[in-house]
Amino acid sequence: MEIRARQLSASYPAPGRFGLALRRRTVVREVSFAVAAGEVVALAGKNGSGKTTTLRLLAGLLPADRGDALLGEVEATRSDARRGLGYLGEEDEFPAGLKVRDVLRYAAVLTGYRGPEARREAERTAGAVGLAEWLNRPAAGASRGVRRRVSLAQALLGEPRALVLDEPLTGLDPEARARSLAAIRAAARGGAAVILSLHEAAAIESVADRLIVLADGAVAAAGPVADFVAKAGRDKSAGGGGGWLAAALNGASPATP
Repeated sequence: MEIRARQLSASYPAPGRFGLALRRRTVVREVSFAVAAGEVVALAGKNGSGKTTTLRLLAGLLPADRGDALLGEVEATRSDARRGLGYLGEEDEFPAGLKVRDVLRYAAVLTGYRGPEARREAERTAGAVGLAEWLNRPAAGASRGVRRRVSLAQALLGEPRALVLDEPLTGLDPEARARSLAAIRAAARGGAAVILSLHEAAAIESVADRLIVLADGAVAAAGPVADFVAKAGRDKSAGGGGGWLAAALNGASPATP
């Protein structure tokens, strides 16, 4: 299933005098790109660049002011479009008292699994992100990193054809990060189109095929991750290590000068 943004724009009410919303603030501006089946695309940008809003539009959780957010050939806001979608949002919230196993089993039932199949699918995704030892522990009271992995496991249930993931690595230790990135990459190898927001160069290099950089709600640069890295290697001012990402966020295009 391809994920597509086509001239996508969105805004929020902006508070005016006395708390009245007299105007709207545009946060996504005519964004266009496509993520093919089997491809991983990283979305990066400084705070307030429009990453989360773009992902929510692609997941069908927000209506666009203009343009289209498509899952396959279907508008993302339609319920039938989201049947093949795995989504991870900013927050991780679970009912108090439920164990990780119960949270994932219930989510598996909502995905369409029943009985023993729901249990097996819950355990499969838990194992994929390194949660096997947490299955019998409460989800709501766990650390942020564990809760983040529970949310990622939920998104991976049912082998979705499209994945939209907002900062899936928040709060994760190095081992959990490696397991989570491997699970995301495995979903892509299985044919899922994946778009995820990330802010660390090493994670982007390890999982993503392409990078899209947002600035002020618009696409500022886009291209294969390898091209961004190579350009930074030619540009001594970019520095080593993850300097290529800092350069990209500050307006450097991956194209050869």
